[in-house]
Amino acid sequence: MAVRCISRRDFLKGAAAVATLGGSRFVAASSTDGSNPVLPSSAPFSRSVERRNELVEKWNDATGLVAPKDYFAYMRDGDTRGFKALAALEHAFDKVMCEAGETVVTGDAPAVWSVYNMGYIVKTRQSLFSIDLNHRRGTAFAPLLDFALVTHNHGDHWRDDFYRAMDSAGKTVVSNFLGNKGASVCGLASAENVFKIKDVEIRTFRVDHAKEAWGINYTTGFEMKIGSFRLLHTGDCSPSNDKLCVKWGRPDLWLLFPMSALDVADAVRRINPKRVVFGHLWELGHVVGHGRACKWHIDRAMPMAKSQCEDVSVAFWGERIV
Repeated sequence: MAVRCISRRDFLKGAAAVATLGGSRFVAASSTDGSNPVLPSSAPFSRSVERRNELVEKWNDATGLVAPKDYFAYMRDGDTRGFKALAALEHAFDKVMCEAGETVVTGDAPAVWSVYNMGYIVKTRQSLFSIDLNHRRGTAFAPLLDFALVTHNHGDHWRDDFYRAMDSAGKTVVSNFLGNKGASVCGLASAENVFKIKDVEIRTFRVDHAKEAWGINYTTGFEMKIGSFRLLHTGDCSPSNDKLCVKWGRPDLWLLFPMSALDVADAVRRINPKRVVFGHLWELGHVVGHGRACKWHIDRAMPMAKSQCEDVSVAFWGERIV
C-alpha cells in the first residue's frame, strides 16, 4: 500500500467523526477522502480530562470488536475487514510516515509519534529512530531510520521482517536478543551500557517483565539524552524495584506501559518524570480481559500516576505526543 499524505484539514475532518462511532464495526464509506472515523483530532497534551475519557470510551468500543484472530488475519493480508480500529491502524501508519518526513526539528526536544502498542517513532535534529516498532507495514520505515531500539523478545514489540530489512541495510538494531551487525559498534543491550548514535546518547539497563523466573531481566529499558531533553522507554516492566531507575536526571517524557502488575504509583515516584504518556493500550493480539490493556486499566492507573506526576496522558495510535 502506498503512503498518501493527507492535509491537516482532511485529517481533522475525519478525526472529528469519532463522536459518532457508536457500536458499529464498519468504516464509514467516505474513507476515500483520507479521513478516518476513529483517530482523535486533539493532541494528548492539550486534551481535557472530559475529552480524554470520551475518546477512551469510544476507542475501547471500537477495539473491543476486534478479536485476535481478526487482527492476525489483517497482519497477514492487510484486509481491515470493515473494522474501524484496523482502518485506524492503517491510517495511523500513513499519518506518522507523512509527518515524520515533513517535520523539521530545530531544538533539543524531539518529535515523538505513537504508532501502535509500545511502538514509537522519534525524530531529532540529526536522527530518525524507532522504539519497539510493530506494524504490518513497518518495513517501509526501514530505509528512513538511522537505528532501531527493541526492548524484549515478544512478538508485539518487534517483527522479523522489519529486523531483517534493517539488518540487511547495515543499520543498527539495539536489543538484548538479536545479533545485529550494526549493534556490534555499541554492543548488545544485554547489561547496562552507554553509547551514542548520532545525536542520541543511550543508556541501556535491564528490568523485570514479570516476577516469575522467565521474566527476570527480560526487558531492556532505554534512557536517552538528546541535548537537554531526557526520554525514557521501559517496554513491559514489572515489578517496580531498584532496577527501575534513571541516572541522567528527571525524564522530560516517560513512555510507560501501566500494566504487567506494575505498581504505577511507586514506579512514577521512583522515576519522578515531568510527563508520563501511557502506551501499549488496546493491543489487538491479546484477548479482551486477558492481556489487552483497555479502559479499565487506564481508569485504574491514571489516578495512581497522577498522585506522583501532574502531567499524565494517553496516546492513541498515530498521535504526535511531542
